[in-house]
Amino acid sequence: MNKVLIADNVSDAVFRVFEKYKIEYDQKVGLSEDEICAEIGNYSGLVVRSAVTVTEKIIESAGNLKVIGRPGVGVDNVDLEAASKKNIVVMNTPLGNVQATAELTFSIIHALMRNITNANQSMHNKKWEKKKFIGSEMLGKTIGIVGFGNIGKKICEISKAYGMNVVVNSSSLSTGDESKYGISNLSFDELIAQSDIITFHNKLSDKSKYMVNSESITKMKKTAIIINCARGGIVNEYDVKLALDEDGLAGYGCDVYETEPQTDSIFSGMHNVVMTPHIGASTAEAQEKVAVQIAEQIADYLLNNNIVNQVNS
Repeated sequence: MNKVLIADNVSDAVFRVFEKYKIEYDQKVGLSEDEICAEIGNYSGLVVRSAVTVTEKIIESAGNLKVIGRPGVGVDNVDLEAASKKNIVVMNTPLGNVQATAELTFSIIHALMRNITNANQSMHNKKWEKKKFIGSEMLGKTIGIVGFGNIGKKICEISKAYGMNVVVNSSSLSTGDESKYGISNLSFDELIAQSDIITFHNKLSDKSKYMVNSESITKMKKTAIIINCARGGIVNEYDVKLALDEDGLAGYGCDVYETEPQTDSIFSGMHNVVMTPHIGASTAEAQEKVAVQIAEQIADYLLNNNIVNQVNS
């Protein structure tokens, strides 16, 4: 009998899909690692989001587990190597969050370039400081996109609509995509030197850890803004703060942090920083899409042995 443990908060759409396929499930949220270890042996499927870390210890306790599903893109919280050793399939939903994350990225860009958050606070303080909030237009600016997966491509499309010049740094950019999107693939150093806006949509790895640091920042324009809606560890937050304090950068926008939840950010109170609490995928539409997709994928695998969007080997 196939049974799925839902160990995180998810859209109700997950329940509806499992009920449609007559797959039993339990939702148990807030369990500790030891509690999950005690429970997981009863389940052939596991659904998590970002609040649960699927450790090697949990996987070793999972005698009947066949599949782990993550509604969304990132699977940093799943030990992929341990899952592969036990022939457990790990799946994600790489397309469900694309529009939501791209839209948030541009919301942050707008907020920084037009001083929207500061102007809004000024108005709430019952002031009229029109001359104080002179911003910049995106038309004609160069945006550098680091990583050219599904989200990077959507960012490119939107940037072109604004009349921006797009450059890309991607190790996997195909000749076909370079031609299709009309873009140049530059080295990271070339990209950061040319870009007015630098936005990250790549994976976190040993290679991308702290790509933004005190050394790379010196190669950027002092008028540049950095946007990170990818992974917190890509940016050395302390080096960025120092650069902002010393006018070595114009602004920083982020939705992700090296340590989450982040309730005492070093950027708190800075006028040239816009922060959001990892809400890139937090739209009603995106949550519904990824919930349906992951439940459908898990059901298809458990019932028909079809594998879709596997992220481990």
